[in-house]
Amino acid sequence: MKKYLLIVLISFFFIELHAQQFVINVSSTDNKVKIEWKNPYGDSVVQLNIQRSWDSVRNFKTVFAPLSPELPQNGFIDATAGYNGMYYRAFYVLANGSFFFTRAKKVSTGSDFTNEPSEDEKADTSFLVTIHDDDTTIAQLSYKNYKHFRDSIINYTRDTLFSLSDADVLIRYYNNDIRWIPSIHIYTNNNGVQIVLADALQKTYKLRIFDENHKQLFTIQHITQPQLLLDKTDFLHSGWFYFELFENDKVKERNKFYIPKDF
Repeated sequence: MKKYLLIVLISFFFIELHAQQFVINVSSTDNKVKIEWKNPYGDSVVQLNIQRSWDSVRNFKTVFAPLSPELPQNGFIDATAGYNGMYYRAFYVLANGSFFFTRAKKVSTGSDFTNEPSEDEKADTSFLVTIHDDDTTIAQLSYKNYKHFRDSIINYTRDTLFSLSDADVLIRYYNNDIRWIPSIHIYTNNNGVQIVLADALQKTYKLRIFDENHKQLFTIQHITQPQLLLDKTDFLHSGWFYFELFENDKVKERNKFYIPKDF
C-alpha cells in the first residue's frame, strides 16, 4: 500500500519541497482563549513567545513564554483577553539566531483545531498541508494538490486520513498493525512498562513517550539503568502508546506498547 501511495504522490502532483511550518491554532470556549502550537524544529527552538493583538498586523504584545520552547506540541489558556475577536501569533527564535513570526490567527469559537483552512488560506499558494506517516513527513502540498491526494486515497485505497490540525494530516495504512512486532527493549508486563537496555551504563539513551494520538506525554532524558520499570499509573489510562528510543542522539527504535485495562 505504501508503494501505491508513492505512485499517487507522483501521478497527481509533484511534492513541494518547503520547510515544515510552525503551526499555531486558537479557539474560544467560556470566554477563555485556548492557544495551541506544533513545533517541527524540536530542540532548535530556543525562544518562543505567544503574542496578542486587536488586529492582525499591529500592536502585538507577548502574553506567554513557555519554559520549554523545544516541546513538539504545547499550549496554554489565555483568560485575560477580554474579547474573543483577538489575533494571536507565535514569535520563535532558532539556535542559529534566525527568528520568525507565524501568520496571525483570529480566535475561532467553539472548536480546538480547525480541520479545514479558511478561504483565504485555500487561495494562498504558500499555505501547505503536511502529510505524516507517524513521525515521518511524506510530503508538503498546497491545499489544491492536497485535495487531489485526499480524493485519490478515499476513492482508490482503504487507507485512512486523520486531520491533526488545519495544516497537518496523518495517514493510517490499512491493516498496518497486523505486522506489528513487539519491542525487545520496551514492553509491558504485570508490573508496568519494562525498559531493558543492557548497555545503558556505556551509552546515552533517551526515551520519548506519546499517546495514541501521537501527542508527547513525557521524556526520559537519560536512562542510566540497565533495567527500569515505569508504573502503569504514570500513563493515566489504558491503550496503545508510542515511543521513540534514542541511542547517542540517534533513533534506535520507533515502536509501541499496549497497556491493558486492569488498573
